[in-house]
Amino acid sequence: MMPVSDDPFRVLVVCTGNICRSPQTAQLLQAAVAQAGESWRSAVVIASAGTRALEGAPMDEQAAALSLRLGADATGHTARQLTPTMVEEADLVLGMAREHRSEVVRAAPRASRKAFLLTEFADLLEGVERASAHRFQPLPSPRSGLASPLLPDQLRQGVERAAAQRGMIPPRDPDTMDVLDPYGHAPKVYRASAEQVQESLARIHGSVRKLAQGVPW
Repeated sequence: MMPVSDDPFRVLVVCTGNICRSPQTAQLLQAAVAQAGESWRSAVVIASAGTRALEGAPMDEQAAALSLRLGADATGHTARQLTPTMVEEADLVLGMAREHRSEVVRAAPRASRKAFLLTEFADLLEGVERASAHRFQPLPSPRSGLASPLLPDQLRQGVERAAAQRGMIPPRDPDTMDVLDPYGHAPKVYRASAEQVQESLARIHGSVRKLAQGVPW
């Protein structure tokens, strides 16, 4: 019997200044959760922080404009500094670059199994999907509109299975591991960075959607 927790599934997204990549990723992920229905909105909490945050600063204008263009809510963001408590309370930590995952684990060493690069997490979930012959109990349909206390714990199981896939899949090309830092660069770099985020989130969504439909993981 799967344990049932009342606590939501908490996602923390981390970059450097917490004004471009991490808030944009959190916003796009939040938009996807909102579209999935009430059962997901009530079960998942998403936040972001920076390893060297420009504390109190609003989101970078170009990054915010891209978030809005991509269908996310980019209003009201205020940069905040990463703390060990944030890491410890999260169920999943997604770093935008290798340096961010390193800082997360340095802040809370026990978080190593729940801290991933965004691109790495997409790769590992697909590895879980290919390798596993087991089935999770199907997640609630995005259209059900009914909150399920099982959903956060099922997502935590997904994180554990992803961590177990480390070393089981071919390593990614180092040049494609990190999401580009667009801060201070030309608009085309902002677009390229957002495209990297979109591509990884689409792959993550695809794996979770298959889980929700009862496809073996």
